[in-house]
Parts: sequence; structure tokens; C-alpha cells
Amino acid sequence: MIRKLGHMTPDVRQSSHISTPAAWAVLILSITQALAVFVPLALFDGQPNDDGVDLFISPAGYAFAIWSVIYVLAIITGVVFVRERQFGQRLAVDLAIACGAATLWLIVSAASIDWLPSILLTVMAIVLLDAARIAAMPVDESSSTTTLVRITIGIYAGWATAAVFVNWASDIARSGIADESSVGWQLVVLILAALVGIAVTYLYGAALPALPITLAWALVAIVVNAWSSSTPVVVIGVVGIVALVLAYVASRRASHAAGRTVAIS
Repeated sequence: MIRKLGHMTPDVRQSSHISTPAAWAVLILSITQALAVFVPLALFDGQPNDDGVDLFISPAGYAFAIWSVIYVLAIITGVVFVRERQFGQRLAVDLAIACGAATLWLIVSAASIDWLPSILLTVMAIVLLDAARIAAMPVDESSSTTTLVRITIGIYAGWATAAVFVNWASDIARSGIADESSVGWQLVVLILAALVGIAVTYLYGAALPALPITLAWALVAIVVNAWSSSTPVVVIGVVGIVALVLAYVASRRASHAAGRTVAIS
């Protein structure tokens, strides 16, 4: 077996079987995370969580519409898992954990519980990146299920990876550890987020193009929000977007090179 910088060679195949409990867990928890959007409205007298801080690295509001896409795709993926049981047990477990954590995240965030939302989002990002690793592995044959799962995981993992850094930054500022009006430490957070995004794009972007597209979506929204308030954030955001594109190109080239290596070995 040949392994090249995180790209699995075509002769490495993932298990496609999903157990009945795991398949149903994905479907039920994907529905739960979508319905959980309305729970804070009932529990907290219809008032949104308005104690957030105004960070330079926060995405523009329109970017959060991507959650609706994630909810719909996760439910459709859950239905497919129940019907077809394809694409791997561990990936299904990862997605179920992410949906369950997202449900709790919506509730505790609306309840203004410090730090716990960021912890839950970190769990989501970790399991979704593991799911991305699995989804990026070659499968025995291409199918509509493969395409659906890769799009779902790519978008969900990309958004969670970007969001976790902003959430931790918000908690840091809200707790008084750092000043929300200071751009320096926020630039460090943004650079770290961009570096992680570039790394996962290189590792999995060739198979999951939805992942770098979603990361770029987040960076563009950050640039839009910071356009009139922080030139350094705009510059770092633009550089990050360009670096994502380059990482994706490198990922495609590495994937093709790995395939050629196997073919001639």
C-alpha cells in the first residue's frame, strides 16, 4: 500500500456497511438538530442570544444561512443511510455525534452558557474532520450516495472548522481575557483558522471540493464584515482565500500523482 501526504491510493477501500442503529441515529439526530433551531424560541421567550461580542473576524450575517443547507443535507443523508446503509459505520457515528452536539449547542448558546458552546463546537469539528478523512477515501464504485455524502460532510466540516475559531474568540472576548476592540489577537486566531483550513483542504480537498468552497465562503464573509473596519483582517482573509485555492490545486495534483504511482508500480 502506498500513502502519499494524506491521499489514499486507489487500492485502499473503505467499508461501506452501516449498522441499523447508526443509520437511524443519523436520521433522528439530523432532524433533531434542525428542530432545535426553534427550541430557544420556546425556552427563552422568543428572545435570541444577544450577548455576543462584535469581533473583527466575525462573518457577515448572511453567511450563517449555510446552516439551512447543512440541516437539509444531513436529513437527506440520514434517509439515504437508513435505506441503503452505505459509506461506513465510523462516518455515520461521526455524523450522528456532530448532529447531537449541534442540537445541544443551539440550546446552550441561546441560554448564554459561557464556554460550553465552544466546547460542543470543538467536538463537532473534530468528528466532522474525521468524517471528512473517511469520506475522502476511495470507494469501490462512484454513486449518487458517494456524491451526497461527500457534499454533506464537506460543507458541514468546512463550516464547523471555521466556526469553532470564531466561537472560541467570542468566549475569550466575552470573558474579558482579551479586548474585543483589539485586532491583534484576533488576527492570530484568523491566521490559525486559515492554516487549519489550508491543511485540511490539501489533505481532503481533491475528494471533497465542498470543504474548501465552504471555508472560502466563511473567509469571504469575514472579509465583507471587516471591509470598513479592519484592513489587516481583510488582507489576511484575502490571502487565506488565495491559499485555499492553491491548496486545492495541490491536493488535486497530489491525488492524481498518487494514482499514477499505483498504476505503474
